Amino acid sequence: MKLFQIILATAILAASLAIARQPSKPHTKIFKPSDDELAAAIKLGQKERKSGPLQFVKGNGLRILMTGHSWVAPGRTSLLQIAEGAGLDGHHQRHHSGGGPTGSANAIWLKEFGKWKQGVEANPILIPTIATGEWDVMTWGSYYEDKPEYYTQWIDLCLKHNPEMVFYVQGGWPRFLPEYKTKTPDEILKAMKALQAGNLEDIYRPRYQPLEKMYPGKLRMIPTSYAVVDLIEQFYNGELPNLDCVDEKSSGGKSGIYRDGGHLSRTSGIEHLIGYLYYGMIYRKSPALIENSTPKNIPAEFDRRMRIAAWKAIVNHPFTHIDDDDGDGIEDTD
Repeated sequence: MKLFQIILATAILAASLAIARQPSKPHTKIFKPSDDELAAAIKLGQKERKSGPLQFVKGNGLRILMTGHSWVAPGRTSLLQIAEGAGLDGHHQRHHSGGGPTGSANAIWLKEFGKWKQGVEANPILIPTIATGEWDVMTWGSYYEDKPEYYTQWIDLCLKHNPEMVFYVQGGWPRFLPEYKTKTPDEILKAMKALQAGNLEDIYRPRYQPLEKMYPGKLRMIPTSYAVVDLIEQFYNGELPNLDCVDEKSSGGKSGIYRDGGHLSRTSGIEHLIGYLYYGMIYRKSPALIENSTPKNIPAEFDRRMRIAAWKAIVNHPFTHIDDDDGDGIEDTD
C-alpha cells in the first residue's frame, strides 16, 4: 500500500511539474519592443504596404485602425457600407484580424512584431500606419484573458504619434446556450440579462475602468450585448416578423439572431446591428439619422429597429460615456 502511495505521489508530482513547464499561451505573452525593433517593424511595413495605403488625406469621415476576431468582423465589414450610406467619403479603415484568441489585442501586437509563434514572421500592418500620425481611431475586440497592458501598449504608441487619437473596445454578447431550448422566453431573457450585468461588474468594470483613469476621455466601450439582447426581446414579443428563430443552428431556422449560438446570423441582416453600434459610437450620433440608405436585402422596418436598438444601447451603457438627454440623436455637448 505504501509503495502504491509513493508511486501515485510521484506520478502526481511529475504531472504537476510537466504542467508548470508548459509555455504560456501564445496570445498572452508580453513583448516590449526596443526602439530598434519598433523601427524595424515600421520600416518593414512601409516597404511591403500590406492591406492598402498607409495614409489617407483627412476628409469628412474618420480614419480607423481595427483589430479583432470573428465577433468583430460583422461590425468591421458593415461599417464601411454604413459610412458610405451616410455620405462619409473620407471614412477609411485598415485592419489586422484573426480568429478567436489570434484576433485579441495582444495577439495582434505580437503578430505585428513576429513574436506570435516561433517560425511565424513579423506582419506589421498597423504599426507602420500608426507611425504616420494620421489616423483618428483604433478599435479592438475584447477577449476572455485580456489584461490592461494589452491595450496600454497600443494606446501609448498611438498617442505618441497622434495625441488626438481615441479608442474603442467592442464588448461581447450572451451566447444562446443549448439548455435554452427547454426554457421559456422570459427565462432566457432573465438569464441573458443576469449574465450581462455580471459581466459588466466582474469583467468590464475592473478591466477597463483603470484604463479610463489612465487615459481620461480616450477610451469607450461598444455595447453590443445590450443591443443584441434588445432585439432578442423584440423577437419574443413578435415585433420582428422577418426573423423565424433566435438561433438558426439549434432550431433549424433560416433567419435568426444567431447562426450557431454565438456568431450572429449572416442571412437575417443582423450583422449590420454591430456596424450601427460602431457608427453610433465613433461618430457619436444615432444611425437612425442616416437618410435614404437601407442596406440591400434587409427589410426597412428591421433596419429601422436595429438603428434604434444600437443608439438605445449606446446612451444607456455606463462605459460609452455618450448622453442624448435632448433626444435629438446626437451626443450632448457641455
